[in-house]
Amino acid sequence: MNKFLTLTFIFLSSLSFAQDIIPKPVSYTAGDGRFVFDEHTSVSVNSLDKGLMEIIANLQEAVKASSGFGVPVQKKNENSIAFIHDNKLKQEAYEINISTSKVILKAGSNKGFFYAYQSLLQLLSDEIYDRNSALVKLSLPVCNIKDEPRFVYRGLMLDVGRHMMPVSFIKKFIDLMAMYKFNQFHWHLTEDQGWRIEIKKYPKLTEVGAYRKESPLGHDSENRGDGKPYGGFYTQEEVKEVVAYATSKYINVIPEIEMPGHAVAALASYPELGCSGGPYEVRTRWGVAKDVYCPTEKTFAFLEDVLTEVMTLFPSKYIHIGGDECPKDSWKASEFCQDLIRKEGLKDEHGLQSYFISRIDSFLTSKGRKLIGWDEILEGGLSPNATVMSWRGTEGGIEAAKQKHDVIMSPNSFHYLDYYQGDPVSEPLAIGGFLPLDKVYSYEPLAEALAPEELKHILGVQANLWTEYISTPEKVEYMLFPRVLAVAETAWSTAENKEYSDFENRVKSHFGKLAKLKVNYAESIYNIKAALKTTNKGEVQVNLNNIETAPSILYTLDGSEPNRRSNKYDGKTGILVKKQTTVKASLFNENGQKYGNTFEADIRINKATGKSYEYRSKKTKYTGNTEMALTDGQIGNEKNLQTWVGLEGGKLDLIIDLTAVNELSELTIGFLHSPGSWIMFPSTLEVSVSKKGKKFKTLSSQSFNKGGELSQFVERIKVNLDGKKARYIKVTADSFGKLPEGHIGAGADAWLFVDEIEVN
Repeated sequence: MNKFLTLTFIFLSSLSFAQDIIPKPVSYTAGDGRFVFDEHTSVSVNSLDKGLMEIIANLQEAVKASSGFGVPVQKKNENSIAFIHDNKLKQEAYEINISTSKVILKAGSNKGFFYAYQSLLQLLSDEIYDRNSALVKLSLPVCNIKDEPRFVYRGLMLDVGRHMMPVSFIKKFIDLMAMYKFNQFHWHLTEDQGWRIEIKKYPKLTEVGAYRKESPLGHDSENRGDGKPYGGFYTQEEVKEVVAYATSKYINVIPEIEMPGHAVAALASYPELGCSGGPYEVRTRWGVAKDVYCPTEKTFAFLEDVLTEVMTLFPSKYIHIGGDECPKDSWKASEFCQDLIRKEGLKDEHGLQSYFISRIDSFLTSKGRKLIGWDEILEGGLSPNATVMSWRGTEGGIEAAKQKHDVIMSPNSFHYLDYYQGDPVSEPLAIGGFLPLDKVYSYEPLAEALAPEELKHILGVQANLWTEYISTPEKVEYMLFPRVLAVAETAWSTAENKEYSDFENRVKSHFGKLAKLKVNYAESIYNIKAALKTTNKGEVQVNLNNIETAPSILYTLDGSEPNRRSNKYDGKTGILVKKQTTVKASLFNENGQKYGNTFEADIRINKATGKSYEYRSKKTKYTGNTEMALTDGQIGNEKNLQTWVGLEGGKLDLIIDLTAVNELSELTIGFLHSPGSWIMFPSTLEVSVSKKGKKFKTLSSQSFNKGGELSQFVERIKVNLDGKKARYIKVTADSFGKLPEGHIGAGADAWLFVDEIEVN
C-alpha cells in the first residue's frame, strides 16, 4: 500500500491553486500572476505577540526547508508577507490578499492568523510539507480570500481504549487536525478493554486496568482470541505534553472518562465499584459489557477523585463522561440499586442513569467545567447543564436542541470513520457498515426539524474513530483519510459553498500533500463501481465506472488478478457474463501501474438468473443493492452486508417465476450467520414447486439449530428438486427468532440474511 511511489501520476501540478484549499473558504477571487519567493522576500508584522511570532517562525522554517530562502522579519512593503491585526474580524476569521509584489494576511486573533497560515501552506507547492525534499521554487497565486468557520466546534475523536497510539503519532494526528482547521480533539481514554491514563490516587487503574490477556483475532463475531497480552497507558507527563502541543496548534483536548458503562477495566482494578463485587477481568472481546459502575457513594467518591486529577491535566471547559451503552442488568439485580430507585423516587433504571449523570454534572459544574455525554444521557431525563453528543443518528441531537441544550452532531451514519469506505471485499478488516466519501460529505448538521432559536444550540460536528479493528497509526490514517476532509469541510464551510464534484477534485489535489507528510491515505476514491443487470437470455451484464474521466480499466474472467495484459473494458457494452465466473477489474494508468482496489464479483448463471420474484414477507432496508438481488446472478460476500437481503424478525417468503415450466434438479440458497451483528442462521427452510402457481408441492422441509454457533460463517444449502417439472418455486425460511440468553441483545429479534438463489 505504498501511496508515495505509485500515485505520483495522479497528482495535479505541484503548483496548487486557491480553489484547492480544504476546507473551502467562504470566498475566493482569482487574479493574474504569482507572488514569487526569492532572496529578497521578508515578513512584516505590526505586533510582536508571542503566539503570532511562533506562527511566523513556523512559516520561516517551512519556506527555508523547501526553497532555501530565509524570509527574515523586516519592515518593508515590497516583496513581503505582512501579518496585520484587524479587530473588525471575528476570532477565527481571516483574509488573504496576494498580489505579485506582496502577501497580506489579516486576522482578529492568533487563531485567525493560524488558519490563514494553514491556507497559505495549501496554496504553495506540495514540497512545503516535506522538510527533507529537494529545494523548489515557491510561489503563490494572485488572489483574495475571505474566510471564517461555520461552526465553533469542529471535532475529531480518537479511541485509545481499545488500541493505544504512541505520543509521537498523537502529535502527528494533531498536526493533521490543524492542517484542516479542526479545533477539538476528543481523546477517548477509558474503556472495558483498557484504562489509558495515569491516576496517581488509584494506581491499580494502570497496574491492572491498562492490560488485557488478549484481543479478538479477526472479527469479534468469530469469537477467537489472539492469545497475546496487550496494554499500556499515558503517564501524566505525557498527557501534559500532548495537551501543550495541541494548545500550540489552537486545538482543545477533551478527555473522555467513561461512565457508568464501558467501565470493566476500572472494575477489574477496584471490584468494589461494581454491584456484584466481582471478580472482574479487563475485557478481551469488543462489544458492550453488562458490568457497570454501581451508583454507591464509594463509586461517586472514586469518580470525583479521578475527574479532579483529570481536570488538573486538561484545561478544557468540556469533560466528556460517555454515558452510552449502559446495560441495566446489574442494576436490576442489585438490592442497593432498587432501594436507591425507591429512595430517590425514580421511575426505573433509566431514571437511575439520569440520577448518576446528574450527580457527575453537578460536580463538574461546581468546578467550572461542562459535561458532554453521548445521546443516551437523554434517557430518564437530561441533566441540567449537559451538552449532548448525538451519535445514534440525529434524533438525540434534535431532541436535546428542542430542550435548549447544546448539541454536537456526530451521527454514526455519516461520521463513524471506522466503517468501511469501499467494498469490504477489498478493504482491510473494519467493524462493519459502509460509509464512502460522498456520503460523509453529504451530511447537513442543521436539521430542518429545528426552529431558528433551536438551531443556535447546534455547536458543530465531530467525526469518531473507534479502534476495535485499528491497531496501528498507519491504519488510523487509512481510515481517516480522505474522509476526514469531508468532515472538515462540513464543519467549516457554508452549506451553500459545498459541491461534491468540486470537493472530489480538491481531494485528489491533496493526495500529493498527504504523500509528502507520509500519510497512509486510502485510495478508495478511485475504486471501480459496478452496476449489474440481467438480460432476457439470463445473462449478466456488468457495467463498470470510475471517477476518472478517461480510466483504463482492465479485467479478467477467470478469477486472476488483472495486469497490464488483461482485457480492456470499453466502457460501452459492459462485460457480458454467460457462465459461472469471477469478474475482477482494476484501474491502470498509462504506465501500467495499478491504483485503487480491485473490484470483484462472483457471478453464477442459472435458470433463476434474471427471473422476477414476489416478496410475500415484509420489506427490508437491506436490499442487496438491486431490485432483484436474490436472482441477479451475484453471490453475496460475508464481508459486505450490502450484498445481502436482510430481514429483521419474521421470515423469508417468496415465489420465483421461471417464466416457463422447467425440469429442475437442484436449488441452492445462501444464509449468513454472524451473531456479533445479530444475524442468525434460519430455524427452518422449505422449498415447494408448482406448474401454475396455485397449488404447491413441498419438496424439502428442513430444521436447523445453530444458535450455539458463535463464529461467523456462510452456508449455501443445496436442495434436491428430484427432476420435478415446475414454473414457480416457493421458498420460505423462518428466522432464528429471539436472540438467545448470553447474547448482548438477548430477547431482541434476530436478523435473517439471505443470498442468491440458484436453480439448476
